[in-house]
Amino acid sequence: MKIIFFDFLMLVFTILIAWGFLRSVKAKNKFASAFAFISLVVFLFCDGLIIYYATQG
Repeated sequence: MKIIFFDFLMLVFTILIAWGFLRSVKAKNKFASAFAFISLVVFLFCDGLIIYYATQG
């Protein structure tokens, strides 16, 4: 299993985007919420691919 710095960086960005999404929902900013939601979905998909390929050996 080869783990590189980019994997951890993607995870950190995903956490930051999720935090921003929650704050934009609280502020009732529809544009920011929609943008953050789309970004979060993309990053979660990428994180899933990283975990899938990292565990394949």
